[in-house]
Amino acid sequence: MRCVGSFFVWWGFYIFVGEICNFRETYSLNVDFSGSYDAIERQHTKNNINIRQMEQTQSLEKLIQDINKGKTVLPEFQRDFVWEKIKTVDLFDSIVKDIFIGAIIYGIPSFEITTRQIDTRPRKKKGKKRKSLVSKHYTLDEILQLQKLDRSNFRLILDGQQRITSIYRAITGIDEIFFVAKNKSEFPEELANSRISQIPVEELLYSFDIERNDNRLSIALSDVYKMISDDLLDHECLNQYLKDSEYYQSLSPDNTEVTERYFLSLKRKIYDLFKAEKLLSFYLLDMSLDKFVLFFERSNSRGVQLNFIDILTAKLYNGFNLKESIKAFEASNSGYSLVPELIVRTIAYIMSKRRFKKSGKGIEIHRTFILTELNSEHFNELWNDVTTYYKNTIDYLFQNNYIINQSWMPYQNMLIPLIIFQIELKQGFDQMSDLQKMFIDNWYWSSVFSQRYTGSSNEKIIQDCNILTIIANNQKIGERSYFNKLFKTQIRDSKDLFSYNKKQNAIYRGILNFINYALKGYIDWNNTSKINFNSSVDDHHIFPKDYILKNSSEESEERDLIDCVVNRTLIPKITNIKIGKKAPSIYLKEIKEKKNPNLENSLKTHVIDTGLVEGLYDDNFIFFLELRAEEVFSLINDKVYSKQKQVQKEFFKEIEIDKTKSIKVFARYYSKIVTGNFNPSNGSISYNGKIFDSPSAAGIQAKIDLGASEDTTVNGWTFWRYVDPMTNEDRYIDHLRKNGN
Repeated sequence: MRCVGSFFVWWGFYIFVGEICNFRETYSLNVDFSGSYDAIERQHTKNNINIRQMEQTQSLEKLIQDINKGKTVLPEFQRDFVWEKIKTVDLFDSIVKDIFIGAIIYGIPSFEITTRQIDTRPRKKKGKKRKSLVSKHYTLDEILQLQKLDRSNFRLILDGQQRITSIYRAITGIDEIFFVAKNKSEFPEELANSRISQIPVEELLYSFDIERNDNRLSIALSDVYKMISDDLLDHECLNQYLKDSEYYQSLSPDNTEVTERYFLSLKRKIYDLFKAEKLLSFYLLDMSLDKFVLFFERSNSRGVQLNFIDILTAKLYNGFNLKESIKAFEASNSGYSLVPELIVRTIAYIMSKRRFKKSGKGIEIHRTFILTELNSEHFNELWNDVTTYYKNTIDYLFQNNYIINQSWMPYQNMLIPLIIFQIELKQGFDQMSDLQKMFIDNWYWSSVFSQRYTGSSNEKIIQDCNILTIIANNQKIGERSYFNKLFKTQIRDSKDLFSYNKKQNAIYRGILNFINYALKGYIDWNNTSKINFNSSVDDHHIFPKDYILKNSSEESEERDLIDCVVNRTLIPKITNIKIGKKAPSIYLKEIKEKKNPNLENSLKTHVIDTGLVEGLYDDNFIFFLELRAEEVFSLINDKVYSKQKQVQKEFFKEIEIDKTKSIKVFARYYSKIVTGNFNPSNGSISYNGKIFDSPSAAGIQAKIDLGASEDTTVNGWTFWRYVDPMTNEDRYIDHLRKNGN
């Protein structure tokens, strides 16, 4: 049970403590948790969960019964059954030999979902198409009804589908798996005279196999299950499942009776194995929706990564086939990659904004809102329009040189506000005014260079969707702090460019795309053509890595700067491969002579000094980088920073509040909400039928009403909130005071 205990600690850590980390890799159970178990247990206790009660066991027979009754189901988003029979053989061998096979993870759903039947189809044969698996949609009411008497009466298979399906197929006879028994002469000496019923089943096993063994007694696992299920008498079992076998037919008359008794004893032993209550270890996770999603986002079972989009697919399946819609888009739009999460969050924004207009509830695009509030009707209504705007946005970014191709975009999430901008324009990007284009240009690059979308991206998406809605409708932004944050660049001078050396970093990708933008498109080194949207490009080392390593000392500055973005440019992958370890002047002269006599013109679009072709910098790597960094920074300053003051001047306007009208306000205290009305002319708040002279006085009373102690204190200006009618965002009323209103 040591393995089980380790697994138990691991999953406890994984699900509950793991929320503070961004786990994205395949995890190993070979982890030393010594000293951490008590801390983990305390965390579980804090969450009102006793981890020692989570581990449970069940028999193989109970598993089969639960599947047949529809009590244990497979979410539609789970991958297909892929195990070959040989893996099932190994699985049963491990079960009999008491080798830990990993725990099954079940989840109790708290939301509507589509399930798919366990794969009961015959194995695929070449040239024959198999029937689709049957799906069934459960509404939340149906799920609650199933769980009415017992919360675990309807549960999803979260992890262990391959094992469960293999067991089910073997025992029910879809896949024939044979228990091949040892001959009595092969028993250990100490068991030679023992009755079969007294010998552990492991000692009776010669092997599991996918076919009968003609030299040994073999019994199919499914035959055992049928004999018991059909309540056959002994002579019926022998006649139907033993006497026709080649092994039995080859026996001498003297050995048939002994073999028959062995067969019947083995049947009972295997059935006892099926009934063994503690054979399968499982964990039943009664989780909130958020934790359910986290489980899949952070699990990477056998290399398969799942996320909340997979869960959404299962929820929508009954009315909208998300998976097929994605395939249809990509099939009809060759070269474009559809990022489902972007489309889903865009739809969430649109629907949440509609809700805001009706009820005043804030705009949300987080996964809980998506999984609980969005339904197939929303997707049927909006999918085609949103995906069309999605493609138009990518086209606009490429055609105007913001991106070299889709995979190199600094922040994919920035597509969402641009889609909303188009929707609000009610026309294409080409119909933008010059002022709107100026804002879009500056918003885009300022967001990249301020790393605006690194962390808390949902908040930024909503805010920028609201802001671009304002711009599309030719209105003004009433929040000065928005510009302050937008213009907070991470690149203050040319030296800062040397800090970025990883492709995953948005500024690294942003710089390489910005050069493409500033010089109106990279030109391929091999010809005079602009690099195509569908080209496979690499971030090539201008000074090849191996060249620098060969010509510099181990502790040199040159080695520290090999991978920095200033030594990189984007060129077709095949060109990058051919360059190899040569000095810049050598490989560039070869390209010029063999491919492109006008290479210097191509290099200029990459901000590469043409003196590199003549060998001026072969021995001056650092000098080359410094010159290039200064030129790139100068372009950023010219195209982005120098225009920020004008952007703010054109698009900022102080908030104007009608002080003759009260403003609806609300406040949260833990999970409770209170409401009131704020009078901007004198700062008073009407709450619960009374008028308080100050927000703080009203806030203190509200907190007391909600359970706080009598001596509680509160700053009312940062306690009460209102919804900004311009941006649809929640703000503290202090925002009104700071803006002079």
